[in-house]
Amino acid sequence: MARKKIPAVVQVRLTSSVDSILASLEPYSRWIEQMLGVPLSETLTLEIDCNPADAVAEDLLQGLPVVAATKERNSNWRTFIEEWTLPPSVSPRIALSLQRERKLNAAPLPVWELDWQDCPVAFKLKGLARQVISVKFPLIFPPGDMPLSTPSGQHWFIVHREDAAKVLLLLRRVQDQTERYLETAYGQTRLQGKYDWNSVVLDATTRRLVRRDFEIFFEREEWFRQHNLPYRRGYLFYGSPGNGKTAVIRIMASHPDIQPYTVDLSNMQEKSADVVRLFERAAENTPALIILEDLDRAFPTEGKRTQERTVSFQTLLNCLDGVGSQNGVLVVATANDPTCLDAAILKRPGRFDRVVQFRNPDAALRREYYRRLSPVLKGDKFELAIEQTEGFSFAQLRETYILGAQSSFEHGQEITVRDVLEAIELHTAGTHDLKTSVSATGFVSHADRVTIG
Repeated sequence: MARKKIPAVVQVRLTSSVDSILASLEPYSRWIEQMLGVPLSETLTLEIDCNPADAVAEDLLQGLPVVAATKERNSNWRTFIEEWTLPPSVSPRIALSLQRERKLNAAPLPVWELDWQDCPVAFKLKGLARQVISVKFPLIFPPGDMPLSTPSGQHWFIVHREDAAKVLLLLRRVQDQTERYLETAYGQTRLQGKYDWNSVVLDATTRRLVRRDFEIFFEREEWFRQHNLPYRRGYLFYGSPGNGKTAVIRIMASHPDIQPYTVDLSNMQEKSADVVRLFERAAENTPALIILEDLDRAFPTEGKRTQERTVSFQTLLNCLDGVGSQNGVLVVATANDPTCLDAAILKRPGRFDRVVQFRNPDAALRREYYRRLSPVLKGDKFELAIEQTEGFSFAQLRETYILGAQSSFEHGQEITVRDVLEAIELHTAGTHDLKTSVSATGFVSHADRVTIG
């Protein structure tokens, strides 16, 4: 049997993004032109970061429990959607994933996450005379080039050119009503928290150097410009874990005017180019907050380095001195032990304007923290609890309160000072046992470390 001859040269042609879009639209082109009332040559295609067609998916799957955040986002879109239309003779494709949501005093509820796929949808939106086409194009990557984290497609609006500006303004109104996101080098993660400074207990110095300074930052741009000062701010929070550094950052990131960004400099998958691009995106979306957690772990002094870095130290310094110093950009970094930091981070004036220590709470703060958790905690025995928690962090105080509350729940009563005192005793004994049982060669894994976002 004669063997089939294999050609010596194989030609591979890579299509452009425009060709890819046109190929995806080709089956629907006549329908799209009919909906818009103009040929495609008289439209604009706008790349957006949301998909209103998920609301259509929920309408088509009536009765199906949907993830709460998706349901809220769809509800916000419905306030602007008057009607929607699908192409004829098409079976829409919807990707679904089963999840669980916790409910108070009830078993977790199975819910579904919806993701509308590649079927276009025509929307009649409030305030617009013409329809708007929403479509999702699939992303295709060559083998080996698939990003570590990427959406399954890109969302686009196809609009009449005269409606483009109105559509973008409407999109902004919808986004202002939906949940907020923390931007990372590889996408977005939902931002948990709200802008409420009363949710944390701060000493007088931290209130002045952080809370007050941050609050009036947005009121004094004109003053900065009049005095030829850069309208930016850099904060470095340091101190032992559990005293509110991350909690304060979460509040700052939740400010309604802020677009927050974060990068994990200790992550071996992060590259210098990723950090540069993140700083650039922040400069393009001011006012912006750039979050850099655990600088002492990512960039310790030479003698204390435990692993090679994939993000160069010089790249970080260039970003802090360049994009990080642009108007409207705030940078907040954390370190547990600032003595481990490379001196170049601290010595250059202007990189961090506010260096603030988050100490273990004193007696007054411990008293205030416990009283916020439960107003019934008071009296002489409560003062004994305050004395016994000398040197505790806020996180440890919370542990003792939770342990005491669990004990009171088991006995069918409200938490009392006695419950807290017993919890403090158990916590202290457990901490002592842990210190004496861990050998000198052991270590505590950072795998379960909780970071913002």
